[in-house]
Amino acid sequence: MGEQEWLIDEIITPDAASVEEMELERSPNLESRGLESVSQPQAVTLAVRLQDVIIWDAKKWFGDAEMRLDALVVHGNATQGEPTSIYMPQTFRFPGIKSRDRLPTGENGLLIFYGKALYFLDIYITVSRDRQDSEDLATLLNQQLQSKEIQGAVGTLLGLASVAAPQVATVTTALSAASLLGNFSYKVLSKVTGNTIGLYRTSWLQHRDGFGIGRHPQEGSHHVQDLSFWYEIIPEEG
Repeated sequence: MGEQEWLIDEIITPDAASVEEMELERSPNLESRGLESVSQPQAVTLAVRLQDVIIWDAKKWFGDAEMRLDALVVHGNATQGEPTSIYMPQTFRFPGIKSRDRLPTGENGLLIFYGKALYFLDIYITVSRDRQDSEDLATLLNQQLQSKEIQGAVGTLLGLASVAAPQVATVTTALSAASLLGNFSYKVLSKVTGNTIGLYRTSWLQHRDGFGIGRHPQEGSHHVQDLSFWYEIIPEEG
């Protein structure tokens, strides 16, 4: 499957130095080198919320047609034998959107993920002109679970649950699988909706980035073509 194009692509593949640091911290021989041992990473409960989603020029993309926003969050907190444990798909529909409309996301924003993440947190957001009676993203992905295109990716991600402390190489391979799953969701949506646009994707590592907890961007909003937004990643209190 070819790589999909995303308007904002903030995925940064772990470099050699980052991989080496992860391997060092998880080495069983830390104490012999006078270093403090580091325990196995623990799952962290997180919420991801989109804020201030504004359509600046509806005529270019959507007119007054119904708009849909699909979000997919993939993470490494797998449950053995449960494919849907590794991702959370969400579909939101907004009818009658006009230029300069702010999407009605509620006082606290649009919740696209709430759950326990481990090792990494990948976020994929697409926007589309909706079609009547189109399936939501969760249904579309469930229908494709036996597809050869994603069976391997799902199997790789579920493999994180089979060992108590997977090797760093296993985690980095799972990151590639998560990216494949995100691109696959974009491809599936493109077949069932009109004018699908891959708006945003990113990958936050637990080790390197602390899951990206905070506001993104730190000030202002992401603004591409005729749409702007910002989002926040929030840890559960306590």
